[in-house]
Amino acid sequence: MIVCSCRAVSDRTVEATIASGAHGIADIAARCGAGGRCGGCWPELERLLEARVEVRRTDRHAAA
Repeated sequence: MIVCSCRAVSDRTVEATIASGAHGIADIAARCGAGGRCGGCWPELERLLEARVEVRRTDRHAAA
C-alpha cells in the first residue's frame, strides 16, 4: 500500500526504514522520502512508528 503519495513510498519501505533505525518522521523523510513533502501521510507514519515501538515492547516482555 502506498503511504506517501507525494513520493510514492509504500508501507513496506517505511516499515523497513523504521526497522533499520529511523526514530521519527524527519528521520523517515531523510532515509526514504516519505513525509518529506506535504505531511498528509504523517498520521500513518506515526501509526507505523508506534506499531514498531509496541513490537519492541512485546519482544522485551517475552524475553524477560
